[in-house]
Amino acid sequence: MARDSEQPVTLERKVRLEQDAGELLEDYARFIGISAEDVLNIVLKKMIANDMEFQSWLSQQNVQQQGSQLPLELSACLVGTEAA
Repeated sequence: MARDSEQPVTLERKVRLEQDAGELLEDYARFIGISAEDVLNIVLKKMIANDMEFQSWLSQQNVQQQGSQLPLELSACLVGTEAA
């Protein structure tokens, strides 16, 4: 995630919204004076940051991923230590 001082990298992604959701998005963006894309970015980040179950799952995934990236010798030592 980019810090406030860094320019975020943007990706193009095509999404399909229900008509009601799309209209609400456009209305809300107009109401607060920013683009619909900015609203989506803010809403997604806030929603995901507040989802503690997802944050817990994500932490577990990161730990598992880091564990699989250990050097082979270190991984072997850890497996041997756990088995003992």
